[in-house]
Amino acid sequence: MSTVQRRLGLLAAALLVLAACGVGTDDSPRDIPAVDQKELGVNTDRGAGATTGTARIYLLSPVVSGQGPTLQPVARDVPETPTEVLTSLFGGANTNELARQFRTAIPGGTRMLSARLQGGTLRVNVSKELLQLSGGDLVDALAQIVFTASEVEGVRGVKILVDGADQQWPAGDGALQSEPLTVYDYPGLVVSAQPAYPAIPTPSQPA
Repeated sequence: MSTVQRRLGLLAAALLVLAACGVGTDDSPRDIPAVDQKELGVNTDRGAGATTGTARIYLLSPVVSGQGPTLQPVARDVPETPTEVLTSLFGGANTNELARQFRTAIPGGTRMLSARLQGGTLRVNVSKELLQLSGGDLVDALAQIVFTASEVEGVRGVKILVDGADQQWPAGDGALQSEPLTVYDYPGLVVSAQPAYPAIPTPSQPA
């Protein structure tokens, strides 16, 4: 065999090896293995939690010029217990939510020390970082905790303690109170999805 023939033979063998390593096209759709699947549009931040599931926490909506802050529920894939839901809330917004300009008023580093439901009142014991807030920021943070806790079945009121000590907290109007807080203490912070009540018809006049 001549040198040229040997070289041509080696070149043909090399081309066959390269062809075998290439990625062929599929003639028909094929299933992606479950381990390689990922839901589109869902964030999987381990700290803040994925934007999926049936549990809900409340974050502050993006700022709109001329409007005050409002709360909006977002999904979390956690067990719907006080401890799990509030722990997720204290984790803050995840990457997708931050990109959409959602935020939290709860200071970073705030920890939930315990949550116990007694007779419809959820006693939430948090770390002292919450006391860093004042004014509207404190009201927003409290409302986030109260609305999120009230999503849990059986919760009718929320008592927030700091390092085990009772506190007086401002309601939406700024008035301090010692009683358990409810969603009704923070009116107007959550935009209702309910349609406005129809106007009361005017009684017809007798002919």
